[in-house]
Amino acid sequence: MTRAFMLVVLLPIALAGQDTTAIKASLLRADRTAASSEASLRQAMAPGAAVLIPGENVLRGEAAWSARLAALVMSAAGRTAWMPLHAVVSRDGSFGCTTGVLHLASADSTRPATGRYAACWQREGDGRWRMLALSRASAPASLKSLPDSLPGAPGSTGVAAPRDARPAFEMTEADRLFGRFSADSGGPAGAFSRWVADDGMMLGARAAPARGPEQVRQAFAAFPATGHFAWAPLEALTKASADGSLGFTIGEARIAATPAQVTYSKYLTIWRRERDDRYRWVFDIGSDRPTPGDKPAPPSD
Repeated sequence: MTRAFMLVVLLPIALAGQDTTAIKASLLRADRTAASSEASLRQAMAPGAAVLIPGENVLRGEAAWSARLAALVMSAAGRTAWMPLHAVVSRDGSFGCTTGVLHLASADSTRPATGRYAACWQREGDGRWRMLALSRASAPASLKSLPDSLPGAPGSTGVAAPRDARPAFEMTEADRLFGRFSADSGGPAGAFSRWVADDGMMLGARAAPARGPEQVRQAFAAFPATGHFAWAPLEALTKASADGSLGFTIGEARIAATPAQVTYSKYLTIWRRERDDRYRWVFDIGSDRPTPGDKPAPPSD
């Protein structure tokens, strides 16, 4: 048996046997380092990364977010950093996403003092992690702190896609169908509960994330039956792991609780391939964006 043949045979076995505990630990270390200073965050960011900040449109690429990095780790009122609480990683160890709490330390009691974030990363050949997406959501100003743990968080149990699959395309289509279902028939309660994984969590501006189909459904209980909640992914921003077991979509939403009450938002949704070969979301986090045509509002964090 030639060495090349053995490599072809054994490589998939090696990838399937990745030590996810060690990979998660390395990813969480990279996340903590990125939060420590502007220089560290700049070094961690991939040039084409997308950044989602409350009150702004999606910032695509280094030219759009470069000047904002200092504000993400330090503000005039105090330290504006974050603490990772949990990580999920792909089966092949090439890709992972982190989530945790923001420590905004605002001196103004009318502004948010905390919130949540999610970030997605790609592991390079030398083992270093580069951030592909960062999304932040501020908590209500009345909520001054969040727990430093995330009980029941989703696991890294994704299934690798077949060799001929197109994971990024499939995730984009899953997100597109997800949004159409909300707009055309099921509403947000039906759509979010239908596409969430059993252990999936909806992050955002809440003290405790909604987890699983029933809690997610209840999170939209107050949304009017006559309201209209629609969204669509920005296809060019979808990223997936090499094996297709994990990835994310980024998109924009229009929320009309009533015809006179219309708001706009953006989101990062993290998808995991399940045993039935369908993609279901494990984390979803969104924040407001300007009304199309308007100037962006000042960031809320």
